[in-house]
Amino acid sequence: MVEEGTWAWLEIGQSSLFAGPLPGEVVASAFANRELYLVLANCGRTATEIETVDAYVPADNPSASPAKRWSLPQRSLHILRRSG
Repeated sequence: MVEEGTWAWLEIGQSSLFAGPLPGEVVASAFANRELYLVLANCGRTATEIETVDAYVPADNPSASPAKRWSLPQRSLHILRRSG
């Protein structure tokens, strides 16, 4: 995910990466090199859903079907890689 020359954007607020506003207890970061990775962290005590504008796959399961809607359980972290 991170290699020499990687650009990182930490604690992204509202962004064109998302279809709507992020819930207050969700923190997003992006890492860009040959691929674009999106890290979503739900720091809250309740589950939430995030919708991305582009399709992503879980970084730990690249053969999964690309998706734009992500369920984040409480106190969870998802690392996604942009599909395509």
